[in-house]
Amino acid sequence: MKAAILVIGDEILSGNVQDTNSNFAARLLFENNIGVAHILTVADTEKAINEGVAYLFEKADLIITSGGLGPTKDDVTKTALCSYFHSELVFNQSIYDDLVARYTRNNRPLNLLNRDQAMVPAVAEVITNDVGTAPIFWIEKQEKVLVTFPGVPSEMRYMFEKVLLPRFIEKFSGGHISRTILQVIGIPESDLALKLTEVENNIESANIDSEHYKLAYLPSMGTIRLQIIGSGTNKPNIEANIDRFKEQIIAAAGQYIFAEGDDDISTYIGKILRAKNATLSTAESCTGGYLAHLITSVSGSSDYYQGSIISYANEVKIKELGVSESTLKAFGAVSEQTCREMVSGCLKKFNTTYAVVTTGIAGPKSDNSEKPAGLVWIGVGNKENMVVRSFQFRRNRIENIHLFAVSAMGMLRRFVVGES
Repeated sequence: MKAAILVIGDEILSGNVQDTNSNFAARLLFENNIGVAHILTVADTEKAINEGVAYLFEKADLIITSGGLGPTKDDVTKTALCSYFHSELVFNQSIYDDLVARYTRNNRPLNLLNRDQAMVPAVAEVITNDVGTAPIFWIEKQEKVLVTFPGVPSEMRYMFEKVLLPRFIEKFSGGHISRTILQVIGIPESDLALKLTEVENNIESANIDSEHYKLAYLPSMGTIRLQIIGSGTNKPNIEANIDRFKEQIIAAAGQYIFAEGDDDISTYIGKILRAKNATLSTAESCTGGYLAHLITSVSGSSDYYQGSIISYANEVKIKELGVSESTLKAFGAVSEQTCREMVSGCLKKFNTTYAVVTTGIAGPKSDNSEKPAGLVWIGVGNKENMVVRSFQFRRNRIENIHLFAVSAMGMLRRFVVGES
């Protein structure tokens, strides 16, 4: 059984609003053995919605729509569905009573636009929205199903996961889908692909009529998610093959793999520091606090993270971190020598197990002809040892800052787990 998702909204197509609903729905469906064949975004017009529904009904058994169910004139999903299914809008007293009760509890008057939300397609099974005003419609056609969801992410996610997902599983979950995710850092996607050439050949050769396998590269700036997917009817065999491919990947590129599952690098760092009962501090120049932001984005990071000094100016490097003025004059702020002194000063200042520091030129311009924009020195150390490295990136300022911080986290990981 295959599913498809139809995202409805001019605001999505214009780029003013990011679509997160389809990602949420696709992930939950996949985790419950319902593969998503297509995700399509269309405008807020009856013609576009009808064309999208018609196209997806040819491709999938379950069509999920998101958006266009509100009370304003640009919300035309209901009328479009009436046109497609040769139905009409009818007044639903139960939905209206629910709206009245909800507005009364909130001491708000029910206006005519809100009343229109009780007008529903006659062909639909109506499902009350527990967290919003737009009801959900379940429409069946020739053993295929279309289900509408509001575009508001909080409403869509609650109703999808808590109310409709069990019904989807019961009706559409067939066969078995298994996946494993390996988190990678410190290697470009193309270099990683070269290392995994033999593994990819093995995965392709395992594809037969009843079983299908795929290795997907899901890169973001500085990290890559490797996803191994297997599908078919023989669950034990699929899971055994997934495990076999995982071990082959680890053998080929294990030094770059930092976690299995959904943990990002910040979460992983937190886990290993907590396991070692270790503490961490940071000193940042070019990243301006972004490294600290990544670290503290993890709940419970106060267990191991002590704090940061944002030593953007040389005077702060001297006063707060003890960097020598002569070092700065001789080598500059963006140098191995300054970076080393920043690590030592940070460890002394916070008395932590580990310290990680950044000093570089985020760009887009450099104030030093010998040091290009995108150059960063990163240092990590403890009281016994220190590693300092330079990196060169060629992105815009914001992306460079992100890559500086992620690279620092990657160096910290390897230092803490004892890698070279």
